[in-house]
Amino acid sequence: MSFKSILSISFALLFVATSKADEARMFFQVNMSWQIETGNFNPETDFVDVAGSFNNWGEELTPLSDPNNDNIYEIELDGFLTGDYIEFKFRINGQWDGSEEFPGGGGNRNHNIETQTDSLYFWYNDELPANGPPVAGLNSSLTSLFEDGYVDFTNHSMGNVLSLQWFFEGGNPQSSTEENPSVFYQNAGTFDVQLIAYGEESNDTLRLDDYIQVNERDESMMGWWNNSVFYEIFVRSFYDSDGDGIGDFQGIIEKLDYLNDGDPQTDDDLGITGIWLMPIHPSPSYHGYDATDYSAIHPDFGSIDDFKEFLEEAHARGIRVILDYVMNHTSSQHPWFQASSNPQNEKRDFFRWSATNPGYTGPLGQQVWHQHSSGYYYGLFWDGMPDLNYHNPIVKDTMFGYATYWLDEIGVDGFRLDAIGGIFEDGANLQDLPETIEFWKDFSAHTKSVKEDAFTVGEAWTNTSTVLKYVEDGGLRNCFEFDLAGRIITAANNGDATALRNQAQHVYNIYPHNQWGSFLTNHDMDRVLEQLEMSEERNKLAASILLTIPGAPFIYYGEEIGMTGTGDHRNIRRPMQWDASAYAGFSTVSPWNSVGSNYQSHNVATESNDPNSLLNHYKKMIRIRNNSEALQTGSYIDLACQNDAVFSFMRYTDEDTALVLVNTSQADLQNLTMDVSACDLQEGSNTFLDLMSGEMRSFNVDARGQMQIPDMAKREVLILSPDFTSAIADQVKSSDEIRIYPNPVQNQLFVKSGPQAQRIEVYDAHGQLLKSLQSPKSTSKIDVSALPKGTYFMKLYFKDSVQSRVFVRL
Repeated sequence: MSFKSILSISFALLFVATSKADEARMFFQVNMSWQIETGNFNPETDFVDVAGSFNNWGEELTPLSDPNNDNIYEIELDGFLTGDYIEFKFRINGQWDGSEEFPGGGGNRNHNIETQTDSLYFWYNDELPANGPPVAGLNSSLTSLFEDGYVDFTNHSMGNVLSLQWFFEGGNPQSSTEENPSVFYQNAGTFDVQLIAYGEESNDTLRLDDYIQVNERDESMMGWWNNSVFYEIFVRSFYDSDGDGIGDFQGIIEKLDYLNDGDPQTDDDLGITGIWLMPIHPSPSYHGYDATDYSAIHPDFGSIDDFKEFLEEAHARGIRVILDYVMNHTSSQHPWFQASSNPQNEKRDFFRWSATNPGYTGPLGQQVWHQHSSGYYYGLFWDGMPDLNYHNPIVKDTMFGYATYWLDEIGVDGFRLDAIGGIFEDGANLQDLPETIEFWKDFSAHTKSVKEDAFTVGEAWTNTSTVLKYVEDGGLRNCFEFDLAGRIITAANNGDATALRNQAQHVYNIYPHNQWGSFLTNHDMDRVLEQLEMSEERNKLAASILLTIPGAPFIYYGEEIGMTGTGDHRNIRRPMQWDASAYAGFSTVSPWNSVGSNYQSHNVATESNDPNSLLNHYKKMIRIRNNSEALQTGSYIDLACQNDAVFSFMRYTDEDTALVLVNTSQADLQNLTMDVSACDLQEGSNTFLDLMSGEMRSFNVDARGQMQIPDMAKREVLILSPDFTSAIADQVKSSDEIRIYPNPVQNQLFVKSGPQAQRIEVYDAHGQLLKSLQSPKSTSKIDVSALPKGTYFMKLYFKDSVQSRVFVRL
């Protein structure tokens, strides 16, 4: 592969990495009541508009309206980005005749946009009655969100403000005197917000009717992918079965037991339940992201029969398989493009051609129009990857047809979709066009029509608000959350969870329920251990966060053993390190690419024998997630801690709950308090099962809903299962008498009973008695390691001969 092709792939990484600003909208309000009182403005005949740097200073007339007849005129405008600096002023009747604000060349108003929904409120020309009120103004982090979301409000009042009073319809708290409160919205609805700013002699009230829209969460959108942990495999680098130095499908088959042996009773496999295969189609490049035949298998990896055997073996172990499908572009060696180079060929418009160079460049100034003997063709990434022209319906139908083939005839479970933002272009507008968003909705509908539970996850390497467009309103099932991935790495490195907490809440606020892909790094990024400054402690911390937050988690092959690599993507895609032998156990001959420098210490064989290794930490975290309904599919509530180093939250379903606390700092912490007022915990001492240690722990909750955590070690992770049974079907007769704590990590049931408990019996789903515990102690353990996973029920016998059933899922 040429240097040119390596550089071109880097363009994709660079241009998306530079686009981190979020789209924002502005809500302008101007109070005209003093202008009306002094006769400078007649609401019957006059209008007020806003003129600024964003509308060519009023050449595009932008009038405001007074929907509430309160003399406060308002307008909401899109098209801004967070970080934008804007200048503006208000005018009467769209004129520059001295009636505008600050006339005669006076200064402009200015504002830095900091949030995705920003609100500004002013009195016209800053003129208000003598001894008049302070001016109330506010903005919010969001105006539309899903249930169980938080909105941060910011006061922008002017004047001599002595105190504030907020009122939040439908919010918690319902009122506040804080400068900038954070409000929790648990239930769906449309809600008002009111802010009163008090001065010495008067006050000013700003009321925003139906300002906050809280939408219902649709949990029916979740599918098998929400219960999965995915593992990304570069076939060329995973395992060589035939001694040619190149990984292949038979090699993956040989290593499937490492990924998941299909036996839920064993714990020495990694435990993943999904595989994402990087491109497997024929390609002239080592990486495969420029296909020459979308219906075939790259001969380096084996035959179609080899692939089918791999798929069958994966499915037998409960592993779903998705393919990397590169629909944006082909290889310049694809037969379509070869035919297209002839201006008279019917496939000419399968690609974008121009007789002359249109002249514009890509986001990094790279050439996107490439010269050919028959004209210029468009290729966003480089001249070896010409973009397909989806304005041609034949192209669209054919590419959709390949998806049908792999889903229906071959039996794969879905697709990872590469570079989804560039399907359509409009002149020099090259990314994220409305037509592109609609294209992926069509593709999503098509895959669902072929296979109802087909999974689609898109790569839109851009800011969260742009990524969201590809998922909402019937779009793709998932997209990767790059902003969230970056916040995890940052928190693990600097020991401050603030930005991570904010991004995690923001993502949960706005995405359809849990529908995004979570990850740490991928095949285009420096290896995670490198980004974490070679600290395995930080890597364990980052993995713990990845595998406890909402979203479908993805692990890049070798991440779990601490493989290294930076810069050139070949370095990041080196052969998997299986043992300390020659070529890291990947092959018996010199492999296609040299193995990593740390292979003798960081490999599967060595780390499997070290209980404290990074690999065994990944196994433990995946096992905990796989056995926790709350961590797989549960809702999310941020649990604020007074220490910024702690990332704390609750995950819950109707039948399962987990409280997660992560100390991101390298210091031991003492006397922490965490707000658990949103949790169903009793005042006083509460007992939890810590899924990380398998031990019972008690913490006190005060009357304000603050839980005291006496201490946390540096980079410690707590996953607490509260003092109630997971998956209770029938209510226990006396809930004060017995509590049950399923502990899937140690294959035990903890039973805490009172003096009324006489006997506990464990039955399988068919009513067969499996275990019996006579005269249980106050705290007992029932060993269930010999029981297969499934649903069981326990009969509880009390002194009054009453029996109760409790269903437990192991």
